[in-house]
Amino acid sequence: MAIYSFRARDTLGQPVVGTVEAENEAAVIRQLRDKGLFIVEVRPVRGWFAINSERTFLRRIGKRDLSVFCRQLATMLGAGLPIVPALQILASQAENKALRRSIEEILRSLEEGGTFHEALGRSQGIFPPVMVHAVEAAEVGGSLDEALEELAAHLEREHELEEKVKSALMYPAIVVSAALAVLIVLLTFVLPAFQNMLDALGVPLPLPTRVVMGVSRVLRRGWLILIFATGILAYVVYRVLKTESARYRLDGILLKLPVFGPLYQKAVLSRFSRTLGTLLRSGVPILQAMDVVRRTVGNRVVAEAVARAQESVRDGKGIAGPLEESGLFHPMIIGMIAVGEETGALDSLLGKISAFYDREVRETVRRLSALIEPILIVVLGAAVGFIVISILLPYFQILGNIG
Repeated sequence: MAIYSFRARDTLGQPVVGTVEAENEAAVIRQLRDKGLFIVEVRPVRGWFAINSERTFLRRIGKRDLSVFCRQLATMLGAGLPIVPALQILASQAENKALRRSIEEILRSLEEGGTFHEALGRSQGIFPPVMVHAVEAAEVGGSLDEALEELAAHLEREHELEEKVKSALMYPAIVVSAALAVLIVLLTFVLPAFQNMLDALGVPLPLPTRVVMGVSRVLRRGWLILIFATGILAYVVYRVLKTESARYRLDGILLKLPVFGPLYQKAVLSRFSRTLGTLLRSGVPILQAMDVVRRTVGNRVVAEAVARAQESVRDGKGIAGPLEESGLFHPMIIGMIAVGEETGALDSLLGKISAFYDREVRETVRRLSALIEPILIVVLGAAVGFIVISILLPYFQILGNIG
């Protein structure tokens, strides 16, 4: 018997981690599936240093890497090359060591008689569920190369969408961080020199000056306490957000934020449309496809709406009604989904919906970039100006008394 560590998700999409004692990896997978868990990663426990150093020094496999992998494999399969030699070529050419190791594990699984989708599912959770299920359906339908091309396009669009959202958030994050650093330097190193001069003059300080000097003293004398309190607060927030109810409320708040909420909502709905459309075009049954979308959409409020739509389909009804009741989807999108269900062209219409939301994301990012810069300049200028004026006010009083 050996000990295996695992990462999985329950039926609500909540992460589950732990260890299992079993004879082999297959026995671990059976145990976890019997408990209703969706397996993300299973690996033998080889000691703390071995596991953590391996994770530290191997570069993460991103969606761009997976997209290139799918496209290259689809090209070779379309040219008539069997899957095992194709994977051997990809393993020898892969620059990403983690991807090369995963391909080698897939090859070992195929050589032992497993199927390609089973090997993807066992490969340490590197390959997303949409890829595993699309490949499973394609293996049954005999169109693996076409499914891989579809997956490559899907992953490319996912990567582009993530990069657009990151670009919208990166600039304000850098500017705010730099501004906070400047303010801390002013309050902790520059102001003390002026405070000594003002104390020597013995003049009564106005309220803004007292406030700024008080903040400066707190930062200089209590920085250890502030760091400790920040760490405690971060830990408490982390523990609270581990609960399902808190994560659900947070996801709802994110969708309603005044500036970034619309961008976040469009990104989530684009992922919903793209993932569901990709799975349906790959031949995955709609109930199974919606189950994958529910687990991977990335927002619990939207996932709840998908779950209600899934129940509606299970009862023989459509998905447009429950999605409309959620209030998250634009009426035009609901209309397109309803038309797609009636005409049997839901997969292609979902692709158009995804393209619509992608354009919306690009336009929202452009508007945010134009809006955030002047707002940050005004806010940061006001903060620095308040500090400068607070320092100069006592000197103005002295000059006024002299006059």
